Amino acid sequence: LSPAAFSRFFRRLTGRTCAAWLQELRLGRACDQLASSDRGIAVIAAEAGFRSMTNFNRTFRRLRGATPRAWRATYGSR
Repeated sequence: LSPAAFSRFFRRLTGRTCAAWLQELRLGRACDQLASSDRGIAVIAAEAGFRSMTNFNRTFRRLRGATPRAWRATYGSR
């Protein structure tokens, strides 16, 4: 199975590209950590696979409608 064929198969199966699926998985992991711990946002972003805080913040805001800090204030268990 070629990479292109796998990509087409994956998109048909999930309705998303591999990159979009992986990004959502990483963001979900970050959300879980933001809600359940008081660890730093930069640490959580790095552990979720984001190499840049700028990219993490931009992606988080686009997909969750809030900054990581605001999301934590709303959904965190403090």
